[in-house]
Amino acid sequence: MAPLVRVQGLKKSFGDLQILNGIDLDVEPSEVVSIIGPSGSGKTTILRCINLLERADGGRIEVDGQVLCDEGPDGGIRFASKRDIRKIREEVGMVFQRFNLFPHMTALENVIEGPIAVKGMDKGAATERAHELLASVGLSHRADHYPLQMSGGQQQRVAIARALAMEPRLMLFDEVTSAVDPELAGEILLVMKHLAEQGMTMIVVTHEMGFAADVSDRVLFIDHGLVVEEGRASQVLGAPAEERTKAFLRAVLERAPMAEEGDDPDQLNEEPTWSSDPLAAEEAARDSAELARLRNEVAELRQQLFRSGTTRSEG
Repeated sequence: MAPLVRVQGLKKSFGDLQILNGIDLDVEPSEVVSIIGPSGSGKTTILRCINLLERADGGRIEVDGQVLCDEGPDGGIRFASKRDIRKIREEVGMVFQRFNLFPHMTALENVIEGPIAVKGMDKGAATERAHELLASVGLSHRADHYPLQMSGGQQQRVAIARALAMEPRLMLFDEVTSAVDPELAGEILLVMKHLAEQGMTMIVVTHEMGFAADVSDRVLFIDHGLVVEEGRASQVLGAPAEERTKAFLRAVLERAPMAEEGDDPDQLNEEPTWSSDPLAAEEAARDSAELARLRNEVAELRQQLFRSGTTRSEG
């Protein structure tokens, strides 16, 4: 089976600053790939180039068999036509760090806008689908609320529902928990976890190591625009081979919240408050336990890194 996404030799500069220095990345259908790395390493730029929100300076990008850009023998880069780019963008959903919701529209109106304006979907059908999507992210009871009437976590879940309304084959997530309080990040991560379980192909830029370990098929560690280490999530996060990867993970995990002994899983996070949504109520108990497990995953990663470093130093 051909990769859904194929990136070869991707390069991007902003003025004299080289951001990407030749990134290679294949993503198979239904695969979840997480990209981690320090700030300024080029993680977000990779996503923006895949969606052509930024134009690459070199390399080749294919999405679902369509070539978005390709570097010719003369070193110049050619891009797909506007028509082809628009077609591909309909198959690629992207959720940003900031929610980017239309502030003058309700949650429901935000979700139906794309299908009606871009795909020409009937308003009745778009509205029915939007209600289904809002229910799937636990927000049936917020359909008529405006963004300012919702928490950051709720706004981000609306943004995910809005992206899903376009029925994408690929979802790109750019640090989607960074603009919300840590206590509310769990509700977003749970929605993403459910998407992964349903087989959605996802590329996730994240600093949530527990989530990356739990959901990702593969993890890429990026630094200075290069792939430093790539492999199965358990290998890269639990037993990294590169010293730079180890140093980064130690720094991140030292700052990450960790479940304390004796914590009550039901009290670890008051969100998501999905009990008012009949479709989500039956999953509330399981979801609170999942939040506890994601936190415990961080603790296990710390221990694995410590054991790995101790073993190597003794050798």
